[in-house]
Amino acid sequence: MMKLSEKIQKILDSSITSYRVSKITGVTVSSIGAMRRGERKVENMQLGVAEKLGQFYDEEMADMSMETIQIILSEAFKKIGVKAFIDTDDMGDGQDVVVVEIELLGDDDPIRFSIYVDKVKNKDDVLQSLAEAMKDIDIYDGESYPEEASYYPGVFSDQANSKQPVTAEYMPISKESSDYLAGLGKKILNLE
Repeated sequence: MMKLSEKIQKILDSSITSYRVSKITGVTVSSIGAMRRGERKVENMQLGVAEKLGQFYDEEMADMSMETIQIILSEAFKKIGVKAFIDTDDMGDGQDVVVVEIELLGDDDPIRFSIYVDKVKNKDDVLQSLAEAMKDIDIYDGESYPEEASYYPGVFSDQANSKQPVTAEYMPISKESSDYLAGLGKKILNLE
């Protein structure tokens, strides 16, 4: 079991902004910044502050299991008022994936995003990666596809071996659906 001081150090070493940690925990930005700069020692902080930061770690950074990712996604989609089908999948090679299926506009089929459990580290990583994947659907300008006016995910080749934590199913969608997904991505990025 991880010690409280180790959890706090992981927060301080993370890329999560001091502002975000402060907003969620109530610990001042200046206190977090002073600890990150080494001006204050973790061992000397007040117990109440340490407990708030420990709770932040437990809720925001720990245990990125398939179940935790499903909960994070369910809460995010509920906050932005979008129904999404969220399920898990075992890729057969021991790679666990959380699949998000979102209904699109008009005649477009639902689009699926795959979140690779071993490639995400914390809640922000899950939401930011999904939001970026949603915004990364653009017109395909290649000549090998006759529907040049269709929009496709930017990252699509060999999804299972992709370095991206989230990939979208490779499929054509309309400009309206592409804009809709980009809007959802912005909403997810703006969640508190």
